[in-house]
Amino acid sequence: MPDPLYFCELLPNIKQVSVSIESKDGETPTSVGLHPSKRALTVKYGARTSHIMLPTPIDSPSITLIPAQTYRLSASQTYLGSDEYESLSGPVQDPWDASSVSPECSLRCIACTTTIIPGGRIQKWKNLPSEHWADMMDLWHCHKPHNKDGNSEGSRYSGVGRIVAESTVGLVDPMYFLLRKEDCENITFKQTGSNEAETTICQVCDIPLGIVDEKADGIRLMKWSLSLGLGSFKQNGDEMLDSYTLSQWLSAHLQFLVDNSGQRKFLIKPGASILSQQHLDGFGKRIEEGGGGLHVWVFNPNTLITRSEKPTPARAVKVYYQRVTSKEQADGLGDIEAVYLPQAIYDRFERLLEEGNASLPKALQTWAGLWNGGWLEKF
Repeated sequence: MPDPLYFCELLPNIKQVSVSIESKDGETPTSVGLHPSKRALTVKYGARTSHIMLPTPIDSPSITLIPAQTYRLSASQTYLGSDEYESLSGPVQDPWDASSVSPECSLRCIACTTTIIPGGRIQKWKNLPSEHWADMMDLWHCHKPHNKDGNSEGSRYSGVGRIVAESTVGLVDPMYFLLRKEDCENITFKQTGSNEAETTICQVCDIPLGIVDEKADGIRLMKWSLSLGLGSFKQNGDEMLDSYTLSQWLSAHLQFLVDNSGQRKFLIKPGASILSQQHLDGFGKRIEEGGGGLHVWVFNPNTLITRSEKPTPARAVKVYYQRVTSKEQADGLGDIEAVYLPQAIYDRFERLLEEGNASLPKALQTWAGLWNGGWLEKF
């Protein structure tokens, strides 16, 4: 009999570990016990023994574990107060901010390693402010600027707040780099749809690298499409590269949305921009597309999980999601923020959720008959 499928999750608010086990043939374990390390359960099916790795050690159960498919176990209080746990669960700075990217670094296509920005071309890297900083200026100011006629300019910070790409300067957002077209090489452009900004394409392997930002007179190279050349070289002469998975970048974006909006539910839709408020057409207008999308509930933005495919503890975002197939269905969600991803990334995001759902025991794949369970691994 093959090893059982399992998924374990730390529930930090109640300091418990949730364990769900499913044997491939539906058989119930004959015995379940705590491993001496307290980091695993020993599960027996007759003469066969398997180990269920846990995201944290647990306190010894006060009662014998009755063979079952689900458990709630008390996480070790000592471990939850340890430096090891803090290093796994504490806040992590998103990679590749301006302080960690030097002029010697290069940017390369993640698929074929073709150079997009050679080392030494960008002389200075600077962090961008939040996308919504101009709106916040309007909200925070008690006395708004007035024009020469004495009339309030209201929310007219757009002129002051307009950010423009500069030659040999890299502007850094948590999700992208804003650069001048002429500083890049080995790229081409393609218009992919009426609701898409012009797409930046790798000239060698034809994968999308980003979008043209007409308002900023530049292009946005999405970090999930890139590898960062570190400016140091291996013995064979190849530059050492740093890269992360799409799941990690998207989970960071969801975390950003939760932190900055105070919401946990979002409507993720295909479109050129990762911005929630406007289309990058130079006019701040979006051509309204069909109502299709994903209604995503960020149920637990920061947890630790272990699973059959990866028994070592990993940081993750736990999500529930529903497919939205019509504008009427989308309107029925009420006042919910719409978040747009480029079509190719939206498709991959949907696949990531589906793959995460398929990796769960059946008991966790749906909830309340309405939501599909899923998760995204974090940095």
